[in-house]
Amino acid sequence: MTTFSQSIDRPTTLPAEDAAGAHAQTRPKGDWRFALLGGLATPRARRIYTSAEFRSFVELYKPGASSSTALAAAESMVSAGALKRVSTGIYLNRRATPPAELAETAAHIRNGAVISLHSVLGECGFLNNPSGLVTAVVPSTLTARPRLGELTTSGGDRFRFYGLAQRFFPETSQDRREMLQQGRHCEMFRPEAALLHWLHLASIKRSSLTQPPVDVDLDSLDLHLLDKLSARWELGDHLDAWISAARQSNFGEQPDSLLRESEKSSEDAGEHASQARARMFSRRRVV
Repeated sequence: MTTFSQSIDRPTTLPAEDAAGAHAQTRPKGDWRFALLGGLATPRARRIYTSAEFRSFVELYKPGASSSTALAAAESMVSAGALKRVSTGIYLNRRATPPAELAETAAHIRNGAVISLHSVLGECGFLNNPSGLVTAVVPSTLTARPRLGELTTSGGDRFRFYGLAQRFFPETSQDRREMLQQGRHCEMFRPEAALLHWLHLASIKRSSLTQPPVDVDLDSLDLHLLDKLSARWELGDHLDAWISAARQSNFGEQPDSLLRESEKSSEDAGEHASQARARMFSRRRVV
């Protein structure tokens, strides 16, 4: 299955003769590595490279380049800061516009992985304490059991992969529009879906994931979409239980009497969040 990231990140491959001809006019008389460096900043360059893909890219500037030559070129680009090595054979193109981000490599490390959970909820501001690692969910079936759990790559970057049933992933183009963030360089669930994934995984006994915190910013969520997805995935009871616990703790807020003087300037923002919570309660059956 072609992923959203592949459809954006991977430009149409030119026929070998056309590609060679297109670059022949710009190939410098000097060191071909300088042309390679410049080529990484062009729209034709990929955002993520595997070793094989980078060798093909090198051959546009040095026809017939061997694997060892391509590897040496990759190392020189890493030293120059143009590429970032994530793991053996996977590189971020830091000269792309905007520079490629770590989350974009998740689907290259685990086939079918889609960014969700902490990474999504931290980025949108729902979580007060975003995680430093990349979290993604991977389709898991009776016949396909992906490798799950935490992974630290050879480059020192950390990923955590969780298995989810296929029903939690989009099946149609309409599903993709509703569940996935549009305009991203990799497949990334919307915050509403990410929260429901978290609630579902936390409800599974074998899962080590605990319930989401309650000191969160509900105003970052589309409550209509949250209701719609919770009904589709039959997670209404789990959502209600979390809302009930959050309501009992007032979503982690401190009493007004404990507010420091320096915090009073944020009262307007607090009122905005309170209105979001009120909208949530009015839409949900609190258990």
